[in-house]
Amino acid sequence: MTMSSMPTSRKRNNNSRRTKILVSILGFLCLSVALSSCSRTPKNNADQLNDASSAVLMSSLNDEQLAHVKECNGRRVSSEQPVDLMIMQDGKLQPFAILQPGQLVQLKEISDQELITSSYLPLDRMDQEGGAQVLIDALQVTPSGSWLNPTNHLLEKDFAVKLKAGTRMKNDWDEMILTTSTEQTWLVYAEKEAAYGVELQGRIVWVDKNQAVETLERPGTAETAATSLPVLMYHFFYSEADGQSRDNVNDVEVEEFREQLQALQDRGYVALTMREVEMMMKGWAEVPEKAVAITIDDGDPTVYQYAYPVLKDFGYNATLFLITGWMNPQLPYEFFQMREDGLELQSHSFLMHQGGCKAGHGGRLLCVDSEEGVKDTRQSLDYVDGGFVYCYPFGDVNDHAVEILKEAGVQLAFTTEYGKIKPGMDLFRLPRIRVTGGAGLDRFIKSVE
Repeated sequence: MTMSSMPTSRKRNNNSRRTKILVSILGFLCLSVALSSCSRTPKNNADQLNDASSAVLMSSLNDEQLAHVKECNGRRVSSEQPVDLMIMQDGKLQPFAILQPGQLVQLKEISDQELITSSYLPLDRMDQEGGAQVLIDALQVTPSGSWLNPTNHLLEKDFAVKLKAGTRMKNDWDEMILTTSTEQTWLVYAEKEAAYGVELQGRIVWVDKNQAVETLERPGTAETAATSLPVLMYHFFYSEADGQSRDNVNDVEVEEFREQLQALQDRGYVALTMREVEMMMKGWAEVPEKAVAITIDDGDPTVYQYAYPVLKDFGYNATLFLITGWMNPQLPYEFFQMREDGLELQSHSFLMHQGGCKAGHGGRLLCVDSEEGVKDTRQSLDYVDGGFVYCYPFGDVNDHAVEILKEAGVQLAFTTEYGKIKPGMDLFRLPRIRVTGGAGLDRFIKSVE
């Protein structure tokens, strides 16, 4: 993705007049392998690397190598060791960056004819200005499980940043993904107090603000930003074709669910991740006006049987709120598979979804001892591996429950109160829109719009 010209500098002054000049997302990146900030020392200098890699590019692969390259083609890959990312310029491989151990990158699928001449495969959504592709040696990586490609729904900011050589790009857990070694210009999608959020293969990664040489003015997106967001709440699913019927209003027929997602897609709606919801609600980023978030409570088996295939067909994100103490000690295969295909797993408590309090339905978080409540919440977040969002058992909430969640590290918490969420709301008492089975498509669309 490229723009026609570079933006003008405003020397880190966000208050100056912003001129509408286009910007390159990455620009040409010729990064040195010898990055002092990386976790290893490269074996070869650039010339030696070129000689060695050119031999691989020009020679055919043997059967074993070709089989491995084919296995990696179009997949997500990683390595236990740091791996060089390269670009091809003037017929030679040039260093681009070093991918850190354990970090995943998505490879673009190429033809069999291209595969037989090189072990180097292109990364998806990483083409540089002038058409240069970012490449990785497939013989140095192994394929991971399948995963829906992450899609960034955030709206572009009206400035870009020029980053210093040696800038480290980190994920939400402060893990380093790669390190740069030349000044580079990146579009900005999110901004918090000490960091900018830029896009890497459809995901937002963070760079420290002190790594920015300057900020660069550019036109913001023309797309209208949302001022509120419908968070849809589902529970159970069934199939009339399988001879099943609705037991209560929380049961949604699978073809009704498909019809609802089709209506959203036809109207141009995107389905946000919880990270995107968090960034919108904290004022770090803006999301499109036509956006929703899809949540499904309890982790009922009908989610995997009926809802999951439909979500996968549409490529929509969804968040499953799991009562983790009711599940196997290890995450069941069905939920692992759904997570691998892009559905998020978040907390519906560990063992708080039961009676024990006088108020409301009796969710125990309302009255349990604080220490026990924090322990329960942290157990549930650990179970879903990186959880940061909570759904109150039975939707019940009081000040005591909120304080427990804050101490446990929760960032957003949802109730069953009806309504859309808006920036400025209490992040621990967020409403949702219950989707009622059999209510009809018109009512569904009206509740969203």
